Amino acid sequence: MRWIHAACMLTAATGVAACAQDQQPVVSSARPPALVETASVQPSVGTAVLRVHYLANEGFLVAGADGRVLVDALFGEGIPGYAVVPADLRIAIEQGTGAWGDVAVALASHYHSDHFDPAAVGRFLRANPRAVFVSTPQAIEALGRALGAEPELLARTRAVLPAPGAIERLEIHGIDITVLNLHHGVGRPPVENIGLVVTLGDLSFLHFGDTEAKMEDFEPYLDELEGTDLALLPFWFLASEWRAAMVRDIIQPHWIVAGHTPTATAPASHFARWRSHENLVEVMQTAFPEARIPRRSGEEYTFVTDDE
Repeated sequence: MRWIHAACMLTAATGVAACAQDQQPVVSSARPPALVETASVQPSVGTAVLRVHYLANEGFLVAGADGRVLVDALFGEGIPGYAVVPADLRIAIEQGTGAWGDVAVALASHYHSDHFDPAAVGRFLRANPRAVFVSTPQAIEALGRALGAEPELLARTRAVLPAPGAIERLEIHGIDITVLNLHHGVGRPPVENIGLVVTLGDLSFLHFGDTEAKMEDFEPYLDELEGTDLALLPFWFLASEWRAAMVRDIIQPHWIVAGHTPTATAPASHFARWRSHENLVEVMQTAFPEARIPRRSGEEYTFVTDDE
């Protein structure tokens, strides 16, 4: 089996993708099958496809055989030092226009303002009458306050937080979602954060949100995570040693896209021991040469399996 990758740019409002050859080598450090990078992927019979649109920070639209899913994409101005969705693209996503229509499920890993905004979710639910929104009880509570006069919208939400070490499984519009409890630190009050494994047809992707979970917190979930096709990971899972080892040696995703990377103009304090954007990117690319590290909103990646 081959795993094929193409990189494109998606224009904000029209949804028209412009593909160009990306010269960054794609050499899998996780699994032996070669990744063949191409500027134009034409899926054939017997292939499975995931299309990933990077929006901002940890926000993505992922499209596969069973539907289209937004994750951590419905937020507003975010927080300083991290990317935000351009205004015209934000409106198109919330209104479900052009390439952003027919989204079955929207997910938010936690309620922080660079991942979730109640007003944005409300606008999205009004404009997309089929869609369901899933997040933590903290986020749904905040959404409930914003949607107090619109209980019909709140009826299309799900609050999910398994006990530590436990999982919860959802099936929404034919899309299978496995929810993990991966905490966002253990301070008080605690910030609820869910990890997600989403299956679209024959392929799956994971998203960890902003978890600060330790290895012992991950151990109950390793069987669920192992072999996930696509990993959408915050930068610290590519740049810190034990997390990178877990991704490479245990999870072993076929494809990786990084998120939550501070912008090039962010203060040095955002980069911790990596000191600068350039150093952080170099560390990630050295550890995972095959990983995609988005540079700007609208980048699109197509991942294809081929049984040849």
